[in-house]
Amino acid sequence: MRYLLARSVIVVLLVQSAVAQMGKGQKNEESGSTEAQVKKMADEGREAALKGDASFLEKNTTRDYEFITGTGSVLTRSEAIETRKSGDIKYSSIEASDTKVRVHGNAAIYTATVNVKGTFKSNDISGTYRLAQMWVKEGGSWKVANTQSTKVEGP
Repeated sequence: MRYLLARSVIVVLLVQSAVAQMGKGQKNEESGSTEAQVKKMADEGREAALKGDASFLEKNTTRDYEFITGTGSVLTRSEAIETRKSGDIKYSSIEASDTKVRVHGNAAIYTATVNVKGTFKSNDISGTYRLAQMWVKEGGSWKVANTQSTKVEGP
C-alpha cells in the first residue's frame, strides 16, 4: 500500500515539473500569463521534489487537497506531505512532455505525460505516468487542489 501511495505522490511532484514547460496563455496584468504563473510554481515544485523538500506541498496545496493515485487510492493533503517528509521517496529525474493547460477563470487544468526515475523505500518506482491536476487561484496565488495519476502500461 505504501508503495502505491509513493507512486501517487511522485505524480504530484511530476506534475509540478511538467507545468514548468507550458507556453503562453491568458494574461494577468500583475505578473504575466496564467500559464507562466503556474509554470513558475511547477518548476519550484519539481526542484523541491528532487531535494525531498515537503515545504512546497505545505505552502502550495489547498487545505482540502486530494491526490488520487494510479491505483485509485486517495491521499489527503497531510498524507501527501508526510510521505514526502519521511524521506522514503527519492528522485533522480523528473521529466514532463505533452503538457497542456486549459484556463477557466480562476482555475487551470493541467495535463501531462511525466517520466520519473526514483525509488520508494528502495523499490523502483520509475516509469511513465499521465497526470491531471487542478490549480485554483486562492488568496492571490495558485494552489493545487486535486491531482490524479495513471501509470502508463505498455508501449
